[in-house]
Amino acid sequence: MAAPTHKAHHQEPLEVSRAESTNVGDIENLEKPAMENLVYDNVDEEPVIHLRTWIALASMFLMNFVQTFALQGPPSVLSYIGTSLHNTQAQTWVPNSLALVQAVVSPLFSSTSDVFQARKYLLVGTSVISMIGAAIAPGSKNIYRLIVATILIGIGFSSVGLAFAVPSEILPRKWRPMSQAAMNIAASLGAVAGPLVIGAFTKADEMNGWKNFYQWVQMALWGSTAIGIFFGYRPPKRHTRLDHLSVWQKITHLDLPGFGLLTAGLTLFLVSLNLGGGLFAWTNARVLSLMIIGLITLICFGVFEWKGTKTGILNHELFQGGKAARRTFALCIVLMLIEGILLFSYVIFYPVMTTALFEKDPFLLTARGTPFWIASGLSTSAWGYWSMRFGTVRAPLFAGFLIYTGGLIGFACIQPGDDLRAVIFSGLAGLGFGAPLVLIIAAVQLSTPHNLIATATAVTTSARAVGATVFTAIYAAAFSSAIGEKLPANIANAAVKAGLSSESVPKFIGALLSQNTTSLDAIPGVNSTIIDAAMVAQGQAYADSLHVVYYIAIPFGVIACITCFFLGDLRATMNYRVDAPVENLTAKRHAAEK
Repeated sequence: MAAPTHKAHHQEPLEVSRAESTNVGDIENLEKPAMENLVYDNVDEEPVIHLRTWIALASMFLMNFVQTFALQGPPSVLSYIGTSLHNTQAQTWVPNSLALVQAVVSPLFSSTSDVFQARKYLLVGTSVISMIGAAIAPGSKNIYRLIVATILIGIGFSSVGLAFAVPSEILPRKWRPMSQAAMNIAASLGAVAGPLVIGAFTKADEMNGWKNFYQWVQMALWGSTAIGIFFGYRPPKRHTRLDHLSVWQKITHLDLPGFGLLTAGLTLFLVSLNLGGGLFAWTNARVLSLMIIGLITLICFGVFEWKGTKTGILNHELFQGGKAARRTFALCIVLMLIEGILLFSYVIFYPVMTTALFEKDPFLLTARGTPFWIASGLSTSAWGYWSMRFGTVRAPLFAGFLIYTGGLIGFACIQPGDDLRAVIFSGLAGLGFGAPLVLIIAAVQLSTPHNLIATATAVTTSARAVGATVFTAIYAAAFSSAIGEKLPANIANAAVKAGLSSESVPKFIGALLSQNTTSLDAIPGVNSTIIDAAMVAQGQAYADSLHVVYYIAIPFGVIACITCFFLGDLRATMNYRVDAPVENLTAKRHAAEK
């Protein structure tokens, strides 16, 4: 059959015995919409894709661009933002609040989308909220208003599950690795443009230039995205097995108790991690109480999803596609968690390395980070094509994680004089990074039922956000501990060896770190030789302390490489079926015959 069909599926209850015997390639048989939906089910013949589909993809391309633009811009000049708002201790909350919102809200949005089939309106609505957040940010007089604005921006970022799901469901299953590669190219472009734009604004005005990033650029991009999706993405009405229910009954299917437990647990736990070792000591009662209550709440969430409901955020159907499909989905969540752990060791601490060791100019600082994203954008198509051409995820995903981990190993060896090597390792890590996000998302979408594609994608991306947020706090605590120990010790030893009296060392360290040249000149015995020796020691202290971050990250890269070999075989499900086309599709051969 060459033409698309409106296909009605029997409402057949899922039983364990049936699920156990189901192969990954039969996963579409588990879908159970109640009424007819437009599908292209000629699994053996490639369909002809028309303009309406390409326009929809373009709107998703813009969505992925602005999401990464918003994510990657502020961290590259975070120290300038913290200084501008007179609160460097709380500055990590600017990027972390965005990741936190994604982690707790994304599953609800995607579940709502699957239940109500409201992808378009959620994408448009969340983009508008993000535009409002971008409009609020420039008026920030303190860092807390900026954090609130970032939380609103995070609402748009929380639709990332939908931004990944839509391109996959409107194109053939076989093309999913390539469709995700196209979205990753958009993300890479956003990751290059965001830091460069905010870096240019900050160079022009180090105190307030970053505000123009929100006011003139990010706000316009979110507005353009909302308009683009509203007019460009026009899916036909789709039906689900819940169509006969009232709106209130559908709301009860959203697992609001589970969402409440997840939101409370993650928020409390992640807040405790970000407070500990920074604003408060880890033994502080505030930190410990938030952490313990958060962990207990998360355990309650896990028990509730296991025993309290079958249709919650962790919908049981996601784990009923047979042993291979269950294993693949579960391992993909682990791999995405690790991807977030590895990514934020670069996103947060490569700018710190660059500032401390190589470059002070805000624009050049951000430019030095672009090789990672350029290499990612250039390589991601190759990773996607490898997967699509040979019908496999395991081999290219392993190769990507291996190269990615190699780049991180390079960062763990960087010394103050390794200016060029740092850029090379940035590009190497980016070359590997082009594979994981693309192929993990494709594997998740190929190993779970289509009626839960947005939910499955959101659960996976939320795992990434959790990994990123948790380990940003762990990295920050490890780095702070190391630099707090090494910096004064290194400077003191270097200054004494260069001829400074031991009695003058405390004053010298304080004046040097505060960059108070007047105080330095007033210290007896201080000369240019002593200052130069101290500056070299300061750079070495930063290099050694940053190594600790990558010592933590590298073992997770090794674990990811090993895990790839246990993923299921997805070749059977990588066919030409289109689960939710936005237009009538016909096979190429059938169209040619006409």
